[in-house]
Amino acid sequence: MTPAVDWRAWLRRARVQRHQPALAIPRLLAARWLWLLVAAVIVTMFFVHIPTAARRHPLLAPLGDQFHVGMMAVVTLLLYWRGPLRGRLWLGALAAVACGALVEVFQPLFGRSGQVKDFLLDLIGIGATVGLVLWRGHGRRRGLVLLVVTLLSIPAQLYRVPGIVAGAYRMRQTFPLITDFESGLEHWVWDKNSHPSMVFTRVPDGPLGTPTTVLRISGGPPDHWPGIKVRRFPHDWSGHRTLAFDVRVLSSGTDTIPMGLRLEDYPGKRDDKYARASFGAWDAWHTVRVDVSRLLLTDKSRLLDTSDMDLILFYLPRPPRTVVYELDNVRLEK
Repeated sequence: MTPAVDWRAWLRRARVQRHQPALAIPRLLAARWLWLLVAAVIVTMFFVHIPTAARRHPLLAPLGDQFHVGMMAVVTLLLYWRGPLRGRLWLGALAAVACGALVEVFQPLFGRSGQVKDFLLDLIGIGATVGLVLWRGHGRRRGLVLLVVTLLSIPAQLYRVPGIVAGAYRMRQTFPLITDFESGLEHWVWDKNSHPSMVFTRVPDGPLGTPTTVLRISGGPPDHWPGIKVRRFPHDWSGHRTLAFDVRVLSSGTDTIPMGLRLEDYPGKRDDKYARASFGAWDAWHTVRVDVSRLLLTDKSRLLDTSDMDLILFYLPRPPRTVVYELDNVRLEK
């Protein structure tokens, strides 16, 4: 008599065999407790508060975002090696994408800031893992292509880092002078806001009437807030009351051009809260001074935290025509 077949047991064995990871789990992670420990550490790293010293460090700060690539690559592998998605590469990758999106949504609740660029870095890590499994696990060349393409995007992002680090150290050396545009490093640390034209140029008649290098910006419609911004400066301004800078507009005639200054501290970054000041510029060099110690956030909830500053942004508020202006000697005064 033929023995009865336990179809349920057979289906369970077949399901396990069908979803065996093509890329074997390392022996070190074979123990479930160690796998869970690594997963817990990775999740914690996404939500733990970053020490202020690390966040402000000229070298660590530019590199910090790149940790998203490695961490999300590990998350994808963990999902692929164990759990309900074990051996299911594409479902595991989709779950990792969902995890990356949820991390950015919930990070503000833990004192971190959710950012689209961090999510894009997550996708690079996930793509690299998918490519690795397809190549080494399934023997498919397209996996190698995907792995190489995603990994090459990392140095493509990091090529600016040496210049950013040098510019940040330069601003540390000259502080409370944030920048006078004379070092030749400013193009690494100053960025455009909207789509203005930005050039560092030598002029014969600087603010002191002598030749100097200035930052020249040209912006206008259809951009609403064309300007320039910087983040890599020393962040503790608590010993200073005033942000000062020299500015002029080229070919403005007798008109005074309205301009704006936006200042962000780190505590308000995750909530998109900031302080704002308005000033005028015309066709002669003049010094603008803003008392940052008394600036309120736009929602009037509190004073700007000058002990933990994050952003300086100069901009033209909805210019009706193209305006060319020059900026020099951005500095703090007591």
